[in-house]
Amino acid sequence: MMRIVFPNLDYNGSLFIAHIDTLEDRREVLTRRFFKRSVLPESSCLYHLLPERRAPEVISRLCQPNNYEHCDTRTEKFIMR
Repeated sequence: MMRIVFPNLDYNGSLFIAHIDTLEDRREVLTRRFFKRSVLPESSCLYHLLPERRAPEVISRLCQPNNYEHCDTRTEKFIMR
């Protein structure tokens, strides 16, 4: 799509001029929003699938705090951040 609108620019250049985030960034935002709204609430039917939460004192000692343990996966597309 960006190539049609900006035929003489590469993808990143056209995104910069159009003030648009990359597809990856937009997908990340939507995924985080879905998780916060649909999985984190205790009333959610998906809530029981989450691993146990880490203790607050453990979270405060981590370089990159994360409330949940890391999930092991076998795919390169799924990266827990």
